[in-house]
Amino acid sequence: MKSIVMKRAEIVLSGSYSGYGALNEFVALFAESEGYSNLCVERLQLAMKEAFVNAVKHGNRERSDLSVTCVFTVVEEMLLISVRDSGKGFNLDELPDPRDPQNLFRLSGRGIYIIRSIAEIIALERDQNGSLLRLRYRPH
Repeated sequence: MKSIVMKRAEIVLSGSYSGYGALNEFVALFAESEGYSNLCVERLQLAMKEAFVNAVKHGNRERSDLSVTCVFTVVEEMLLISVRDSGKGFNLDELPDPRDPQNLFRLSGRGIYIIRSIAEIIALERDQNGSLLRLRYRPH
């Protein structure tokens, strides 16, 4: 029987954009401890930046008194990530396509598209405490 090796790390950040530096460092240290390549680290940092900015802007409505919690869990060869904010969430299927010509010059609306290009979105859950974005990332 194959054993499952699991590692878990969590960071709780202020619901303001200033928390991004700590998140970026957290991702780098975590990825280094797992032996991920530099390209892998850069891609993971980009996906987490987009998830964090969405959580701060859309979930917590830029309220610094609310937090954003990110959890990384390594299970075998996969990295599972969750990002929790205090927002009501959104419907992934209702987001406009940023590649559509009418959306090309919008100043926002590309975060989920960028995340999807790097990681698999496996769930978006809502409860009385907020919303939880779950990602699956296959490091290389």
